[in-house]
Amino acid sequence: MIATRLAFSLPFALVAVAAQAGDEVIYAPAPDWVERTDLTEREEEAATQFVRLDQQARIEDGQLWNFRSTAIKLDSPQALTRFGTLSAQWLPDKGDLIVHSVSLIRDGERIDLLADGAQFEVLRREKGLESRLLDGSLTATMAVPGARLGDIVHLSFSVTLNDQAMGDNVQWQSPLVAKPFPLEAGRTSVSWPEALSVTRARTGEAAIGEPVLSDGYYTWSVDMPIEEIDETPKDAPARFKMGERMQVSTYSDWAHVSRQMAQHYSVAGAITPGGELEKTIAAIAAKSDDPLTRAALAVQQVQDDVSYLLNGLNGGNYLPQSPEETWEKRYGDCKAKSLLLLAMLRELGVEAEVVLVRSKGGDALPQLAPMPGNFDHMIVRAQIEGTNYWLDGTSTGTRASNIARVPRFFHALPLRDDGAELMALDTRSPNVPDRIVRLTIDQSAGIRVPALLDIEIEFSGPAAAAWRSVSEQGDIDVRQKAIARGISRVLGSLQTLDEEVEFNAQTGVAILRARGLQTSKWRSDRTVYEMVPPVQAAKNVGFRADRARAAWRDIPLRLNGPLFSRSEITIQLPEEAEPFEIKGKEEAEGIIGGVDLKSRGLLDGNTFTLTQRMRSLDEELPADQIPTARRALARFDRALPVVRSPENVRQTWDYFGDDRARLAQLEAFYAQSIEEADEDEPASLLNRANFLNGVHDYAAALADAEAALEVEASQRTYRLLGSLRWETGDLEGALEEFRMAEDLKPDGSTYYSQVGLLSLLGRHEEAIELAIEYGDIVDNPVREADLHAAALAWSGSIQEGMELLEDLNASRPGDGKALNELCWYAGIWDQMDEDRFAICTQAVEKSDYSLNALDSRAMAHFRLGRLEEARADLDAVMLAQPSMTASRLLRGLVRVAQGDKGGREEIELALAIKPSLRANYEAWGFEF
Repeated sequence: MIATRLAFSLPFALVAVAAQAGDEVIYAPAPDWVERTDLTEREEEAATQFVRLDQQARIEDGQLWNFRSTAIKLDSPQALTRFGTLSAQWLPDKGDLIVHSVSLIRDGERIDLLADGAQFEVLRREKGLESRLLDGSLTATMAVPGARLGDIVHLSFSVTLNDQAMGDNVQWQSPLVAKPFPLEAGRTSVSWPEALSVTRARTGEAAIGEPVLSDGYYTWSVDMPIEEIDETPKDAPARFKMGERMQVSTYSDWAHVSRQMAQHYSVAGAITPGGELEKTIAAIAAKSDDPLTRAALAVQQVQDDVSYLLNGLNGGNYLPQSPEETWEKRYGDCKAKSLLLLAMLRELGVEAEVVLVRSKGGDALPQLAPMPGNFDHMIVRAQIEGTNYWLDGTSTGTRASNIARVPRFFHALPLRDDGAELMALDTRSPNVPDRIVRLTIDQSAGIRVPALLDIEIEFSGPAAAAWRSVSEQGDIDVRQKAIARGISRVLGSLQTLDEEVEFNAQTGVAILRARGLQTSKWRSDRTVYEMVPPVQAAKNVGFRADRARAAWRDIPLRLNGPLFSRSEITIQLPEEAEPFEIKGKEEAEGIIGGVDLKSRGLLDGNTFTLTQRMRSLDEELPADQIPTARRALARFDRALPVVRSPENVRQTWDYFGDDRARLAQLEAFYAQSIEEADEDEPASLLNRANFLNGVHDYAAALADAEAALEVEASQRTYRLLGSLRWETGDLEGALEEFRMAEDLKPDGSTYYSQVGLLSLLGRHEEAIELAIEYGDIVDNPVREADLHAAALAWSGSIQEGMELLEDLNASRPGDGKALNELCWYAGIWDQMDEDRFAICTQAVEKSDYSLNALDSRAMAHFRLGRLEEARADLDAVMLAQPSMTASRLLRGLVRVAQGDKGGREEIELALAIKPSLRANYEAWGFEF
């Protein structure tokens, strides 16, 4: 696989791809063909950390010689730590590590560390072992003796490469270092004999000259760093993101690569007669005469019964294990698994061959030089009744139902004795959904309270196979938590109960099931509420590509895939005085931007059902089609159904008294969640406390919050306790809870509450001190002045507070929030006059008629005796937001003053919803 960048985090690390030789480091001069250059005075004095990077390669006699010289300035303690240890890697079965020189340059003098006896230590470090990768590399390291801050450490070494699998063929490639990487001077070059036929390729836009012939050798070279590379969109196809690189190969074409590598992948006579592998193949054959069924069973056997392990020792990077060895050991890499699968398929009478692929960026293959190093994966192509099937032994979950799925590898190189060119993989849409979400949302209790969910998520293919181990997990708690996490990744934040997973090994399908509870998704639209159903398959698509730059305008958009998902959603609606409605089309479908979309919604009484599908068809979207696709998708999204409530739906305060029974199922869910929760986990208690708080059962919510605090103290729990104690009349207790919250996380978030409580308790000096302290915590002059003015007013200094807010407005003319605070203050403390009322009107206008500003102006109208005007503003507030309880209370007062008997009921309701309002309004001179 081609590396995409030069990794200076380990600046001397080499990953070899070729040779025949040694476990020991060789110390010898560089070969004569290496062009040696000492560091210049300019380079030694350069301000950049990376002083020199010189890479020279020679292709000759079937061998690749890589020479590298690096010079790095230890210009900081961090650099001294990071680069004070040198390291180099090589593969001893393919070549040697030859160290030429190690030196320190200090004040213009060179200190030869090898002459002073310094040596490299050889280590074997399998860094990828935890990922089942055994590459057999050796690492030579040296802690640079005597290195000091300001020194330049200079290392020159070579690695020889000769890959057993490639015979006399050689491949070379190198990325190019570009600005703004801090490299003072560098070079990358490769040379080869004049008589040697090579193919070359380069990607990117940098100016690189043609090879130069000298003394019988061609040299292809470029100085570094090259000019800064133009940025490419992240969503561009891989062929646009190859970066700047050079490639040279002794392979003449792709057919040459195919022929040469094919000799290592013959399966003739690979299966031992009478052996275990032959018996396994016979068992598959006995199950079905159908070649497609046989192929699916063979792939399943290789995927499920042979674990993955890359063994790169002794040429294992290209040379595969034999099928018998793989079956006996029950492990192997992509080559071993593919060869095993190839042998099985041919024994089963299925036409098949192994192919090389590039798992990421396969669309770039045609523009690269022909070489094995362009590939990082191997699969099998089977041909059954004229159809290609692309079978990956290292994948999971392949069954007869989904065997036709084509991975996004774009191109493959079949390995054939007579050679083959690159072959395009089929463009075929998935025929089986990767995921089906079946969701029932029970909101029969009302749309303003949480919803109960019945959840079923069906996975197939690799996504399903990942759940097999979960289904076999013996620890129930571990299994259920894994399922809960998987469901939340699909549905978002929610509580779940009764989690279970079912995996069917025969079909390769996994099904997750659970009951859930989730915050209501309904959103207010003035007098009604609307719900956009969640997890819609047809909404899981977008074309948000940035092609504004001129250089990007012709770059296609890479489409994710192949993807196929379905959703089946049922919403059980509550009984209301008027029926619910559907906004949008019952049916919508179309192919948009290479994606097949279909939606069908139906409202039958109080039950709404919505079924959808989304299936990717194309691999990319041409740039000139992106705007059209965006517009078409926007039209399609607007046509999708939205559930719309009638006016006057049941609100949270409608569950007082007998109507509380409507919440029985929700309360049963919370009770079970608490019963099953771990003893050290307070989340279930807090969830129920917040629910009870939301339906204004403050005493019951307080009991749960207190129990949660016994499990774990947190700021959110203390803040919840503070608000609940306030609503239940325990002002001293509420003040202490808010103080504890602030102690845990001193962010000023409880200061408003603390100042209010201190004022109600008559502790005015403390309230004023706290309000002044608040100004040192927050960087918000409006809130700072507002809180300080409130504390002053409660202490009796109403005029002083008024002057504070007037000064604020003088310093922030036209600030809607500052205007509103002054209007509200003058209203509640009965300081309203016509001049100040003009400020209220400004606040409404500057705040774009916000509900808070309208509420403040209503208070001003009331104080001035303009009851009709106050009622009009409050009606507008309550129409838009019925949950603004303080506005409801004031409207009740207005109605009573108007002689409206219904006003008394509205006052009683407001005080039942939020009892803490009474003390404030009484202090402001209101009578109930």
